[in-house]
Amino acid sequence: MLKQTCILALLMMTAPAFAAGDPEWSRKEEVAIARSAGPDGLSKDATVWVMGKKGYEVAVKGTNGFNCLVLLRWGAAFDSQSDAFETPGSVIAPICYDAKASASGPMQEQLMRAELGLQGKSYDEVRDAVMSAYASGEIDEVDGVAFAYMYSAAQRLGPNVGAWHPHVMVYAPGYTNDMLGGGGIASGDPVVAEAPGTARAIIAIPVDGREGHIAPIAHGSSLH
Repeated sequence: MLKQTCILALLMMTAPAFAAGDPEWSRKEEVAIARSAGPDGLSKDATVWVMGKKGYEVAVKGTNGFNCLVLLRWGAAFDSQSDAFETPGSVIAPICYDAKASASGPMQEQLMRAELGLQGKSYDEVRDAVMSAYASGEIDEVDGVAFAYMYSAAQRLGPNVGAWHPHVMVYAPGYTNDMLGGGGIASGDPVVAEAPGTARAIIAIPVDGREGHIAPIAHGSSLH
């Protein structure tokens, strides 16, 4: 209960930043929220990124190959969440990428999305730029399977999803939902959450029974 209260306090105390309604944290708080995406033993040694004026920038250099950051509305699914993309504050998605996902499309795409979003590009412009970057090789397709943790109790995954299950994201090129048994996102079963059948296919695997968590915030920390 105390963890949940701390999370809600952080989220409710945000101030207007990139647009009215978008969250803005102190660097210390954003680092803690980003780290809350992964198991403590992993995220404490990960590289952590925070949002700067022009895009993500490294706040803490890690040692284990994982990279943690907080995705905002520009990270919403192209397939089904255009409304979330255009709605400030609609997405707060802490995520920790493994080394393979960090060095290829999953993380490269999100860095590009944020940079373009901060430039004021529209949903269509960002989507088209990302797809063009994959086609040209500017963004690298995943070589095999990669994954990321999304365990944070701070997550909000859009107005029609909210705080979904703590879950693992598996980047599995070519996978479709039928290959997983055909369950829907409301079922709590593994589901292809975006781009089925393509090089960008993402499988979300709920980890029920795991309490979402957030790293402790130092006493006296403040928000912008």
